[in-house]
Amino acid sequence: AGDSHGDIVFWPVLALAEYITASEDASLLDEMVPFFHPEGDLKAEKVSLWEHAERAVAVMRGRVIPGTRLAAYGHGDWNDSMQPYDPQMRERLCSAWTVTLHYQTLAALAAALRRLGRNDRAFEFEAMAGEVRKEFQRHLVVDGILTGFAYFHEDGRIDYLLHPRDKATGVSYSLLPMIHAIINGLLPPEQAKKHLAIIHAHLRGPDGARLFDRPMKYRGGLQKYFQRAESASFFGREIALMYTHAHLRYTEALARYGDAEGFFLALCQANPVGIRNLVPSATLRQSNCYYSSSDAAFADRYEAFIEYERVKRGDVPLDGGWRVYSSGPGIWTRLMLQCFLGLRRERSVLAIDPVIPRSLDGLRVEMEWEGRSMEVTYRIGAAGCGTTRVTLNGADLPFARGENPYRTGAAEIPMSAVRDRLKEGTNRLSVRIG
Repeated sequence: AGDSHGDIVFWPVLALAEYITASEDASLLDEMVPFFHPEGDLKAEKVSLWEHAERAVAVMRGRVIPGTRLAAYGHGDWNDSMQPYDPQMRERLCSAWTVTLHYQTLAALAAALRRLGRNDRAFEFEAMAGEVRKEFQRHLVVDGILTGFAYFHEDGRIDYLLHPRDKATGVSYSLLPMIHAIINGLLPPEQAKKHLAIIHAHLRGPDGARLFDRPMKYRGGLQKYFQRAESASFFGREIALMYTHAHLRYTEALARYGDAEGFFLALCQANPVGIRNLVPSATLRQSNCYYSSSDAAFADRYEAFIEYERVKRGDVPLDGGWRVYSSGPGIWTRLMLQCFLGLRRERSVLAIDPVIPRSLDGLRVEMEWEGRSMEVTYRIGAAGCGTTRVTLNGADLPFARGENPYRTGAAEIPMSAVRDRLKEGTNRLSVRIG
């Protein structure tokens, strides 16, 4: 759509790449699929799914800040409260978070093509991702701190927003680019450690990670930089800064980095069951519902802006936001299965990479697997992550080591080796980590 957010073009391509990597179904790329046509599919142009992906990549290549490989902001990104007020900002403003998504999409495409043996095209996408990575570090990491936004003037000057240099909005730190940079390995280990410390000091509340270190200033609805962030009268969801979807991505970043204790705490903070034992300032919440956010119960936005530090001290009641919310439960479930239990199954590879605190040593999980009963037991060392041994029904499974710039990577086991050792009845998988 002509008015869609600037990040919309990336998601279908990323989903396609991840599906191809998991399924290795090359035939899908040859499926003929219509483009949108206002008068229906019969009048629409049809091309292969791969051609759709190629055209989307061409759009990505064209929608960049002039003279760079950095994605332009367009009509906004994932945080739709931050849609630009000034139309000129759409072409010259860069969201560091959108750049992390651009990099992730290109890297995922390269990995998918390598899995299919299409190495020449994979190399092209790897080179494109490398250019984005280089400019990410060059333009967006300023004074050692990742900026939220960068505005590129035509004369070469760059203004940094949501950064300690930002004198315009009053916001110094932005969560999304930091955590997605860690998830995608865009920050080297020392930078990642520094940014997690910044999050701990400036972007965490009693209920979890927060989008910014303070709310945007409210001027009675008048807009200066960003539309809904400066005009919404309700202090909740993104405006109130503790948005559960973003908190879950923070949780994922902790797993990627290897902070087992912090990861498990953050995972529990998104679960309303027993939340008041974990977050004493939380108000009563319905335990069988997923909540969009945790909203500080201020009277209005003026009070919230002036007294926001009270939230961090736990002095303000925290209400559950929208209930039965669509954006996030699937992510929470994936975090539980693929990051906590560490089980990621693909057609030819079983990746095992759990992140579990040592206090849960001996954890046993029962599940159905390929129509068979499976019991998984975890033996956990001090680190809480880094698989060192995997056995199935008493036999060691061979594995290669996956990549992770921050800690020991996943154990990647050929699925053929797993299937050879499956038996009737209950199968027992033992995983040793840390």
